[in-house]
Amino acid sequence: MKELNKAIKAGDIKPLYLFYGSERFLLHRTLNLLINAVAPGDNPFNLQRLNAENLSLGELLNNANTLPFFAARKLLVVDNCPWFANKKKDVDNPDADTALPDLEELLAYLQNPSDTTVLVFLGGETINKAKKVSKAVAKYGVIQEFSALKGNTALVWLDEQLAERHCIMAPAAKQQLLLNCEYNCTLINNELEKLTLYVEPGREISLEDVQKIVSSNATASIFNLVDSVADGNLAASIRALEKVSLTEVPESILPRLADHFETLYIVKIMQQQGYTTKEIMQAAGKNHPFVIEKSGRQAAKYTPAKLQIALQTLQIADRKVKTGVTDATNAIETAMIQICLLGK
Repeated sequence: MKELNKAIKAGDIKPLYLFYGSERFLLHRTLNLLINAVAPGDNPFNLQRLNAENLSLGELLNNANTLPFFAARKLLVVDNCPWFANKKKDVDNPDADTALPDLEELLAYLQNPSDTTVLVFLGGETINKAKKVSKAVAKYGVIQEFSALKGNTALVWLDEQLAERHCIMAPAAKQQLLLNCEYNCTLINNELEKLTLYVEPGREISLEDVQKIVSSNATASIFNLVDSVADGNLAASIRALEKVSLTEVPESILPRLADHFETLYIVKIMQQQGYTTKEIMQAAGKNHPFVIEKSGRQAAKYTPAKLQIALQTLQIADRKVKTGVTDATNAIETAMIQICLLGK
C-alpha cells in the first residue's frame, strides 16, 4: 500500500486498479490520492462514479471508452464490483445458475485498456485472483488489498497519522488507543481528532488522556475492569463495572471476565515456558500482540494457583446466576471482592 501511494504521488498512474479489503478507510485515502492526481479540481466531466449494482457492462465499457473533456485523462470509479468475486448460488435454489453475465467484453477491454481513462474497480472484502478478469487487471494495472492493520503495522500507521498532525503520544497511550478502537482506522482517525483538540499543542498525549477522551469498547472496558480487580482496588472495580454495564448486559460480564482470566492463565504459563508472543496469541485465540502483552503485565500480579482460584470463583458465580441462586450484579460484585483479595 505504501509503494502504491508513493507511485501515485510521483505520477506513476496505471490504466487499471482493483481495490478491495476490509479496511475501507485506507482504501478511500488511496482513492483520494488517485482523484487528486488524475482529476483534480471541480471539473465534473473528468471524474465519474458509477455503481455496478445498477450498471450494465455495456454502459461501463461505453463510459470507459468515452474521451475526457479538456484533459489528458479521466478517472472512472466503479463501486460494488461483482465481477472479481466468486460466483454465488441462489439462496432459495442452490442449483440455479446465477453466474454473472458473460465477461468476455470486459476481459477484452482489460487486456487493451484506454489510454485516456483510469478505471478503478472497488470490490468487497475478498476477490478471486484466479479469475481471468482479475489476472488481466494484475497484468495491465494494480490489484491492492486494504486489510485490517495488526500489531507493529498498526503502530507504524498510527505514528504516521501523529506525524501528519505534528503530535506526540506516549507508547502506552498508543496501545490503549488501538485497543479501544479495535484497530479500526476510521475509529482511530476520529478519536485522534478529538485528542488533538483536547491536548494543548506540543504536549505529549498521555495514557490518561486516552482513557479520559477516547470512546471505550467492550474489550477495553473489560481490560479496565480487570486492571482494577487485579490491583485489588475494589472501589475502582465497582466504578469500572458501572461503566461496563452501560454497554454490556450484566449476564454477559461474568463470561467475559472468565474468558479474560483464562487468557491471563494461558499467558502466565506459556510465558514461563518461553513461548513466543505469536504462539501465545494462537493458543489464547487473540488477534493482537498488545492483548497478550497487556495480559502478561496483568498476569504478573498473580501466581498460576491464584489465577486458577480466580477462574473457579468466576465459574461458580456464573453457575449461580444461571441456576437462579442470585442475580448477575450481586454475583459479579461478590466475585470481584474475592478476586480483589487474591490480587493483594
